[in-house]
Amino acid sequence: MKSTAPAVSEWRRRNLSLACLLIGIMSGLAGCSPQINNHGHRIDPGALSQIQPGRTGKQEVIGILGSPSSISTFDDERWYYISQKTESYSFYINDITQQDVVTINFDASGLVSGVDEHGMELAKAIEPVDDETPTLGKDLTLLEQFVGNIGRFETGESAAAPASRLP
Repeated sequence: MKSTAPAVSEWRRRNLSLACLLIGIMSGLAGCSPQINNHGHRIDPGALSQIQPGRTGKQEVIGILGSPSSISTFDDERWYYISQKTESYSFYINDITQQDVVTINFDASGLVSGVDEHGMELAKAIEPVDDETPTLGKDLTLLEQFVGNIGRFETGESAAAPASRLP
């Protein structure tokens, strides 16, 4: 009578190899899917529709939308609510897929004077410059720095109480 044990172990070994191969392929494919990140203040269109120019004040806007992402630099009469959605496929490479900026303007009495919504159509790519900022002064070598510091260090009582030398 023939034993089926070798056939079963061969079947298990083949299925285990196939399972490991499938797990490896699925892990590789999962690494290709983008990582989606949301940054900023997501505005609910229903909440934004509650903001009425000439009627809604600053405290009401905060109650409806929350604190703004940014306030205008030169006055506090313009608030910005900014959000971005980015996708990254690998380290440090982010693609901005959606950007929303809601600007709320206030008049002198603190009431909303206008609401503007902008998306990606106004976004501009900014390329950083690799140049170095020049600094004032002379570049000294290590020897010049060492020689220049000789005699600059005070010891004793004169260094302990410089304020006591007042006339």
